[in-house]
Amino acid sequence: MAPLFPLYIARSDGKLEITSSKSKQKELNRPTEAQLDQAPNAKGVSDYYKELDLGDPKEVDWRRKLGGMLMREIGGKDEQNKNYILAALPENYRLYEHVKYTVSEKTGELLKSSRNHAKGPNDRQDAYLYGHPLGRKKRYRSPADFFPHLLWMATDEGGEPDNCSCKVCAPDEIQVFEKPGKVKPEPALKKEEPTVKREGTPPKAATVGTNPIVVIPKRTISQDSMKPMVKPSPSPVVVKPTPSPAVPPAPRISTPSLTTPTPLAAARCFEQDQDAQYNKYLFRPGELVWFNKGAAWGLAVIVKRNLFKDQRHQDRPKYLVQPLSHPFSHPPLKIVASEELLRPWLAWSAPGPTHQSLGAGGLSYDTVDWRSVLQGQYGPGDVEVDGSIFGAKAIDESYTFIEPLDNLTTTAGERHFTGMYLGGEKIWIGECIRLRIGQGQDIMVLHDIIEKSRPGLSNSSTVVHLVGDIYTFSTIPYGPGREPPENVHLPSRLRQDLDYRNRATIPTKRAISYWKLVQPRGRLGLAEVKGRWYESSVLLPILRGAADFTRDLRRGEIGDAGYWMNGRGDSSSATGRGDGTSGKVGTQKFDRVEAFGRAVPMGTKISRGLDGPPEENIFPMEPGIPGAPMVGIEEGPRGQLQQGVSDGDIEEFMNLDRMEEGYVQQFAEGGAQFYGDPMAR
Repeated sequence: MAPLFPLYIARSDGKLEITSSKSKQKELNRPTEAQLDQAPNAKGVSDYYKELDLGDPKEVDWRRKLGGMLMREIGGKDEQNKNYILAALPENYRLYEHVKYTVSEKTGELLKSSRNHAKGPNDRQDAYLYGHPLGRKKRYRSPADFFPHLLWMATDEGGEPDNCSCKVCAPDEIQVFEKPGKVKPEPALKKEEPTVKREGTPPKAATVGTNPIVVIPKRTISQDSMKPMVKPSPSPVVVKPTPSPAVPPAPRISTPSLTTPTPLAAARCFEQDQDAQYNKYLFRPGELVWFNKGAAWGLAVIVKRNLFKDQRHQDRPKYLVQPLSHPFSHPPLKIVASEELLRPWLAWSAPGPTHQSLGAGGLSYDTVDWRSVLQGQYGPGDVEVDGSIFGAKAIDESYTFIEPLDNLTTTAGERHFTGMYLGGEKIWIGECIRLRIGQGQDIMVLHDIIEKSRPGLSNSSTVVHLVGDIYTFSTIPYGPGREPPENVHLPSRLRQDLDYRNRATIPTKRAISYWKLVQPRGRLGLAEVKGRWYESSVLLPILRGAADFTRDLRRGEIGDAGYWMNGRGDSSSATGRGDGTSGKVGTQKFDRVEAFGRAVPMGTKISRGLDGPPEENIFPMEPGIPGAPMVGIEEGPRGQLQQGVSDGDIEEFMNLDRMEEGYVQQFAEGGAQFYGDPMAR
């Protein structure tokens, strides 16, 4: 794909706060508090505005369109055949999306309106740009609406608002009906081409009217690397914007009485308690993962986990994994001694099968004639790789309940559970899951998992409800007296990750974030769940690489790890079936091994960890157990962790869609995780 050149707008008239012309009071230049309230009404309809973060696909689309229009207007011939993107929206301009959807109270499913005019699952998803000095009512509805104002900011050195031709600064009725005597005469301008400032190159003359205040760094950014996030490249020649006046502190945020968070219940088993601890284990027994085989990446399931002492005598996790394969041959168990050599199943998209003929006809793991594939009747390809792809797809479509709860309810036909395997992941009540509703970035603190028999149908026909508090991530300007109240009912992992992120954004962005309660005791179906939630402070150093994460950390730009993740069922088209499990419940399995099917050897057992007997936690190469291969990492100079994997090695194994699209940056040496004070580095 063609590279994208970032543009920096060095001046902005945007305001975060304005004085109302009617009330003469200060007000925030954004949608009203009522418009930001995501709580549904009595009919289950949620109708609200939500700020789009840097890197949101729609926010990226706005910046790409604006960058392209700007350079088509002021760029020379050399710029016309290049692709541009704004590194960020002009200062104090923020993009909000109007979201409207309805959730059925009976089924917990998302209802689709017959008058829907949005492309997604919601009834509407319109984006509006706020920040104009005239206030919240003077918002922009599209990049085309905002472009004349952007062009004015980039080219009018005097910053005279009367020179702007946008619909807000110069509405049509003024342009058409204004009396001639009141029209401000325009000074004669010498026709000359704007000076486009480049890094490392002298300015050149050409033909427009004024000098554009736009900086185009010579360094390029891969267009694919803009998905899902775009990070502006540092530039030593950016013109600093004029500091905006200090914003007086807003009233302290209060939690409405109608949205009281649900208290967390105590852990019901040892493994649930282990997984509730911050930065202890990233992966769990029974989960589907990508693992580094040394010169390639493969798919495997975690059989057991434990802690070991590294050379610094610190506890570090290790995992025993069983690679997936076709039914007639399975690779041996492998020990992975570093979490940097594992990835969640949802971090990447699986490629199509290496036997291209297997990609057609709606085949599944159980319907593929693996013996014929081994005999070469399906052409060339790697049978083990294809077995792992089809096996992973089958696991992704499954779900299994674990740890049933007794005597929790007297409601007939209901069963409650402490946890469940959902696709490739293991989730517990009392922790967070990622949701598809709204922006697809909200989370639920899970409080109950309910399996309910459908009235009038057989016992085998059931519906699953997930009950919990729904939250959205919100950011406000930081100042004394405006810290959000602490929510002690959030899981410890969520609170510690939020604290980590705020310690990075407060000194750099003067902004503080919090998890805003949208709906207590919400009820959703399995189809509305993307997967389990991961801490950005723990997972992003692995997904992004040490160098990129450190750079983002120093800028205070720690986004949500979910931006870099798929949702359950998103890669279903990898095996050519194209139906996907997105929006579908999947197939219930009796236990986790049944979900693995023949993709693992017969007799495979999943450790129950601390809830099982001690012998289940003994690893190969430990006393009394036959040896097994060890996959780990070597200590480099200064004790840094060396990954030693190149993009070329990966491409030889699999054409990983998300890796090619830039979801995984080049693996950086020194992949140590950053768990301390983010600003102390």
